[in-house]
Amino acid sequence: MLRKSNEDENSAVELEQAKHFMRQVTPHEPSRIKRLDKKKDRKRPDFAFYYASGQRYILELKRWLTPEVRQLQAQLEKGIAKPLQDRLDGTFALYIPLEKFEDGRLPPDVARQLVSEIEQRCLVSGLLEHTIQYKGASLSVRKVRDDGHRLVPVITVPELPLYLDENSQEAKALLNELKNILSATEGKFRCYRGKRVLLMDISQSVLDIDYHAGTSKEGPGIVKKWVAALLKPSTRIDYLYLTQYRVWVSVGGSRRRMVTGHKYVDRPSPRYEEVWRKPGLPLIRSFFTV
Repeated sequence: MLRKSNEDENSAVELEQAKHFMRQVTPHEPSRIKRLDKKKDRKRPDFAFYYASGQRYILELKRWLTPEVRQLQAQLEKGIAKPLQDRLDGTFALYIPLEKFEDGRLPPDVARQLVSEIEQRCLVSGLLEHTIQYKGASLSVRKVRDDGHRLVPVITVPELPLYLDENSQEAKALLNELKNILSATEGKFRCYRGKRVLLMDISQSVLDIDYHAGTSKEGPGIVKKWVAALLKPSTRIDYLYLTQYRVWVSVGGSRRRMVTGHKYVDRPSPRYEEVWRKPGLPLIRSFFTV
């Protein structure tokens, strides 16, 4: 039996994300869905949704994450998940605290040590759960599904404060990434008509959709402030929505948010938050279901 490539799996996940969002926009099923960048043309948006009413929605899906998360995730996949591929009986999750791996670096000797211990405890001894000590932290390995034969690295982060320091290195990295996303999306929407929507998944950004993207009695969160300062009425982006899978796990007696691995664990439907709408345009959501 042929297995789907990572690219095929990612494409299927993106399509489901786009469909889920559009179900919040309209109760009607689209007459046609077109994958615009299927030929790996990164200068095009991701999807076009066409409806019998004549409505057309152009969607661009992006992930907003920090360079540290991106780098650590890639190193965990290469240094730990790949050596264990097809060897485990079921799907296991390795919970990694981001703050214990400075600048997103996974030293090769640490990767080899973790692979060796997981082999001994989960492969040879058959344990369903095991704890590995590293730099004073407990790295937990747990079996999360009976199907599959892999280990999934799950990066976890502590809850960020409500008032994020805009001068911190973390905030500056997030802001730079946001600028890059908005600039790239602006170019992709250049030749497309319809309601043009940028849907950004912030599950891996270490931001919280309520704290940092919502509006409280103190005013708009930091993300809304950033977007309002960066986007002008002349932008080709008609709507900007954020979405987040808020999945929590208990590690070492404290609750932590997961920023990777969502596909392989139980997850709720994502939250959506509108953070930008071009002046004069109406709300696009006719109803809302979580």
